[in-house]
Amino acid sequence: MRVVNLTPHVVTVVDERSRVIRRWPRSTEPARVEAVRVPVGMEVDGVPLMAEERTRADLPEPQEGVWFIVSSVVGSAHPEREDLLVPSDLVRDGEGVVTACRSFVVSGLPIRSGVRARVGGPPTGKEGADAFADHRVREGC
Repeated sequence: MRVVNLTPHVVTVVDERSRVIRRWPRSTEPARVEAVRVPVGMEVDGVPLMAEERTRADLPEPQEGVWFIVSSVVGSAHPEREDLLVPSDLVRDGEGVVTACRSFVVSGLPIRSGVRARVGGPPTGKEGADAFADHRVREGC
């Protein structure tokens, strides 16, 4: 199973004692979501209010056995993808700067009782999607 970092940051995963489990180098071509902001014509205490619409990121196509690390913004822009990993349980230094994470959230995967971790990577193609949907039905999700 392969993991590809699509963020502009080194991603470091640590255990509960802050020992490094794994580290992925930053991407030279990170996945980004752009925001288009439009004034709504109102202010709060002199601060203009905006409406915002976000674009979708230019992500690689899903690949068998490959996970992609992305930011929470990119993950949220692609709820249909189940091959995206978003750093979670962030670890910060004394100044509040993120230095590592302790886990990943699988983007697009709803929280349901009875869902167990998949082994072998994200489902891809119709067969993978059907197998995962069948698993969720059997597990009462």
